[in-house]
Amino acid sequence: MTMRSTAAVAVLFGAALSACGSRGPAVPEPPEPVANASNAVILPPVGYGKTAQGLQLSKADDRCDVPASLHQAIEDQLEAPYEFAVPSTTPAVEGAPTLRLEITDLLANAGGMYGGPKIVQLHGTLERPGKPVAQFTAQREMFIYFGLPRSTCSMVGQVTYALGTDIAKWLSRPIDGARLGDRP
Repeated sequence: MTMRSTAAVAVLFGAALSACGSRGPAVPEPPEPVANASNAVILPPVGYGKTAQGLQLSKADDRCDVPASLHQAIEDQLEAPYEFAVPSTTPAVEGAPTLRLEITDLLANAGGMYGGPKIVQLHGTLERPGKPVAQFTAQREMFIYFGLPRSTCSMVGQVTYALGTDIAKWLSRPIDGARLGDRP
């Protein structure tokens, strides 16, 4: 046998072995879970409320889009029994609890870590069919940030991510009147 024919036999033998690798029908992948009333929470868009001093907050007060980053932080960190955050009621999630969030204070001066503290305060209300309404207040703040980049919005993003963690944990065992975050 020549070197060329030996190589050809080895390739054919390898191909035959790989073709024999299956031992029966392929096991189908389990279906992806879908949102339903028992594994979803309805999370409408986060709104702007009034501060303790009575000032109405608006998008103009928020250069960093706190509602979007807060919504994403909650959705990314949901814990059992919730796997999904959906923006509105649909037939598939009819009867799921609804979490309404309102920003009640926001301090995000420009200048990144040199612009002073970054603070986000929230009020949340959880409405569940057949159960009393549960509410919470939350606040997180950041004074010094050693990560990169050190922009105002990256610092606010860190604050909203921490709030998302707090809210996701609270949802797994909601207690009315809870104070979440790093409030004294």
